[in-house]
Amino acid sequence: MAVDPSAYGEAIADLYDDWYGDVSDVAGTVETVARLAGGGPVLELGIGTGRIALPLAAAGVEVHGVDASPAMVGQLRAKPGGAGIPVLLGDFSQELPGVPGGFAVVFAAFNTFVNLTSAAAMADCLALVSRQLRPGGALVLENALPGEDPVTSGVDVRRVSPEEVVLSAFRRDGPVVNGSLITLGTGGIRLCPWAVRLTPPEELAALAAAAGFDEESRHGGWRNEPLNAGTTRYVVVFRLRRTTVAQQ
Repeated sequence: MAVDPSAYGEAIADLYDDWYGDVSDVAGTVETVARLAGGGPVLELGIGTGRIALPLAAAGVEVHGVDASPAMVGQLRAKPGGAGIPVLLGDFSQELPGVPGGFAVVFAAFNTFVNLTSAAAMADCLALVSRQLRPGGALVLENALPGEDPVTSGVDVRRVSPEEVVLSAFRRDGPVVNGSLITLGTGGIRLCPWAVRLTPPEELAALAAAAGFDEESRHGGWRNEPLNAGTTRYVVVFRLRRTTVAQQ
């Protein structure tokens, strides 16, 4: 069953920064996106609480965002500088904001893009991105690298304290993993549902090529780390072919 794209953010917005502030390389992301933007505007898919967007804006980059969760965007708005970042509330597989001349970079940080749980939704998003990027612009995506783990379901203990217990439960059905963070505490039970589609880089490259992109680079992180046996994620940079004209 499909997960409401806003459900996870609505459930976890007030906890997100404490739990996931260091889930990925913020400094490396900012450095790479700013370099690729070359002074142009950028769009973050799933801008959330501004974990990446705010330091990117502080580095002098013009940042725009799209996110399905009003609660996550509310957390962004409450932070210094957050009110000045334009954000479209919506599903980024269905609509994206635009700027005159097109964005220089569109990017999604760790696993945000693979929250789209079907190849069709991914293709729809890539088609939208191709219309909002300037010709030659960059699309940068950071995703989990699918492994060969045979485990298809499980429950992990994330944290235990006298006040609460946090569990993570998941079940895999083909490429799609559905799960939930479950908080048991004195205030009751909270469920934070999530879903990701484990997408190999080769499959992503084929979807991107169909939308008018050519792959420029593929690494194991934002600092050009190599892809090897120990790699758990990949960062891929695509370039929009210059024969594709961004719509304004």
